[in-house]
Amino acid sequence: MRYLIVKPSSLGDILHAMPAVSALSRAQPDAEIDWIVKPAFAELPAYLPCVRRVIPFYDRKLRKPLQFLPGVLSLRADLRRDPYDAVIDLQGLMRSAAIGRLAGCRVRAGSATPRERPAARFYTRLLKGPGHPCHAVEVNNALMADFLGRDDLDFSLDLPVDERRAARARDMVSAAFGALPDRFVIVAPGARWATKKWPADFFTAVISSMSVREPGLKFLLAGTKDEALDAEAILAGCNGLPVASICGKTSVGELLEVIRLSSLMLCNDSGPMHIAAALGVPVAAMFGPTDPALTGPYCEKKRVFIPEIACIRCFLRYCKDSRCHGSIDPGLVAGASCQLLMKRS
Repeated sequence: MRYLIVKPSSLGDILHAMPAVSALSRAQPDAEIDWIVKPAFAELPAYLPCVRRVIPFYDRKLRKPLQFLPGVLSLRADLRRDPYDAVIDLQGLMRSAAIGRLAGCRVRAGSATPRERPAARFYTRLLKGPGHPCHAVEVNNALMADFLGRDDLDFSLDLPVDERRAARARDMVSAAFGALPDRFVIVAPGARWATKKWPADFFTAVISSMSVREPGLKFLLAGTKDEALDAEAILAGCNGLPVASICGKTSVGELLEVIRLSSLMLCNDSGPMHIAAALGVPVAAMFGPTDPALTGPYCEKKRVFIPEIACIRCFLRYCKDSRCHGSIDPGLVAGASCQLLMKRS
């Protein structure tokens, strides 16, 4: 059997789908699985040994009028090069459903209650979800269980070390501190939404407090080029402390391997948080506008900090009132984070 997985983005969404895809492979060891994804995240599905081919989805080109039709035709030809037995859309959007339609496959499976309801019209097979609000990982797992008609699937996730990227990760961490430290904390101060981003001085305060509690502990700021300014502000506030930055210097795969080396992830609700959770690295995460029960760190070793105010879980991307960002005590986060450090196996 040949399957096409449609889950183009985002970083967290892709990681949330990996256990379900892994379960598909274990249930059908001879299955050939391809995954269509945005180029920025292409290294993630490739970590799964069961994924035969990662197909890039150049969505930005499709936004340009003169490139739309050629882009669609090119994608259509690529998807139909080797016919699939089934397309499984785990994104649940009109865009992802349309991608599945381009594959020309008679079996197009997707959620009976997708994130964008009209997407269901593109599916030839509607899959039942959990039937109640739950974490995104569990939603994908339920969809895959219904697709296969089995309730005994193994949803465990193993992300093997990529030796080339791991070597690059060790070199970057060693260069940042002069040598590879025994323990270091990854600090990811960025986030896609402004409301998800706790200010630089908050992270500075947490790092300073942790440094007092754990002398010699090192901190590595990580994220995209767009988050470099946040990192610079934290570095300025942590003058004299063992803090370094690799913001904008890693690919997704290299970032994954850096996080694998770390002892703790200190972060907002962001992509790096989900990487740490998938790797079993302890996570200390700040949540305000989003719901950790639905998209929080999916792991055992974690501490989620939520402001005690009435307007949390508002799901607003922008807000004039940033009370939530001032409603978590940095000292509390520092203390709990130090406790999590002891749980790192």
